[in-house]
Amino acid sequence: MRPLTGDVFRAALGTGLSRVFGLGRDIAVAHVFGATGAYDAFLAAFFVPNLLRGLLGEGGLAAAFLPVYGRALAQGRGRSVAAHTVSAMLFLLPLICLVGAWSARWYVPLLAAGFPDEQLQLAISLGQWMFPFLGFVSLAALAAGILNANGRFFLPALAPAIPNIAMIGAALALAPLLHPPVFALAGGLLVGAAGMLLLQLPLLRGHVGPLPRPWPPQPELRQMARRLLPVLGGVAMAEVNVLVDTRLASYLAEGAIATLQYAMRLFQLPIGVVAVSVAVAALPRFARSSAHGFGDQFRDALRQGVALGTVLVLPALAGLLALGRPIIALLFEHGAFTAQDTLRTYAALAAYLSGLWAYTLVYLFSRAFYGLGSPAIPVLTGTLAVAVNIGLDLLWVGPWGTFGLALATGLAGWVNALALGALLWRRGRGWIPMRALLGAAAAATVMGLAVTAADRELFSPYGPWVQVSAGVPLGVAVYFLGARATGLHRWLRAAR
Repeated sequence: MRPLTGDVFRAALGTGLSRVFGLGRDIAVAHVFGATGAYDAFLAAFFVPNLLRGLLGEGGLAAAFLPVYGRALAQGRGRSVAAHTVSAMLFLLPLICLVGAWSARWYVPLLAAGFPDEQLQLAISLGQWMFPFLGFVSLAALAAGILNANGRFFLPALAPAIPNIAMIGAALALAPLLHPPVFALAGGLLVGAAGMLLLQLPLLRGHVGPLPRPWPPQPELRQMARRLLPVLGGVAMAEVNVLVDTRLASYLAEGAIATLQYAMRLFQLPIGVVAVSVAVAALPRFARSSAHGFGDQFRDALRQGVALGTVLVLPALAGLLALGRPIIALLFEHGAFTAQDTLRTYAALAAYLSGLWAYTLVYLFSRAFYGLGSPAIPVLTGTLAVAVNIGLDLLWVGPWGTFGLALATGLAGWVNALALGALLWRRGRGWIPMRALLGAAAAATVMGLAVTAADRELFSPYGPWVQVSAGVPLGVAVYFLGARATGLHRWLRAAR
């Protein structure tokens, strides 16, 4: 089996570029809308389409489709299976979008029960307009799964940049022309989701045969459906956390949902670039090697994934803790986004970061179980994590507000990661790269302390531009020196 690092690099490069544009989108949105009630309404309206995106798109469908499609490829039937899957999606998705848009008047009030009437009606209207997003993005996710299984990682990982670019243009150019201006974000989202699909269509030639009639379903589709149901449960359980956070935050001060969203975007940046890329590259390998059970190839892919994820995500964690406040000020504190918004967002970010490594491991461990044909296990551990998250939410939202909601999410991630890791260890041992874990932890700790001290003593009097532009290179240099001292440099060379 060839090294995992090459596929991770291609996926991470495309995902990294996409996340850069995502960060640009958040900067544009913060400038125009800040942490306001209008943006709270947009986020509440977007929750259900985005939830179903995880169920039918990148999360559920990909995990159910790739193992079946991978075996069909090995048997020379990949074009046929891909064609039947595309045909079924083209039949089902328009129906789901119509039902979703029609039902927005009921589900939005459940999510945002604390909104005043005018804000609630705005959220309902936005939800009705945004639901076609689900159809475009689910087809785009299916296209990405087909291309990933055929060794194409860069362009599918880059495709999510298209909605981000469209929303940047809509926020800056279209919002001043509309009333209410937040409808520009919904328009940009729809145009961008369609572009996300169109970008990948030329690469699908040769991988998808002529589209058949969607009914009756083929045996492979029935296999996918059986795999999809437990995967849907796992993704749904994860999204329950966001649902509870959104509903509780709707009762807090105006802008609370937006504050959590801005913090979550920075929290998800290393997850999107590192955890998702490692998991995307590892899942086809898990699917191929699982035919022999938990053997040496499977163990090797899992070991590489854990090591790469840890080596790359721990310095990001340390850096965001040390420089998160000036980073938020530099990126967002302009236009409608105030200094008080910066303080609230950094507090939520610091709380989320308690679970950054855990969620990186959850992404990888859940894909390992999908490859082993045990998708129900991540559902069970995810349910346990959701129960912990809800309990901590209710306990901490009163005294700590958005900080308490974010901290509950971080700690719930550790419940999920430890449970999945323990169950994987029972399946097969010898996949924990202890030297890489200890070396990354030591190097990241030294890096965080050095950057914090330098920022406090040298950089902070000169403002966020100097704090970030000087602190980030310092952190990278210290981490590399620490990596060399701990023998970690070989993993960094492999992942560079």
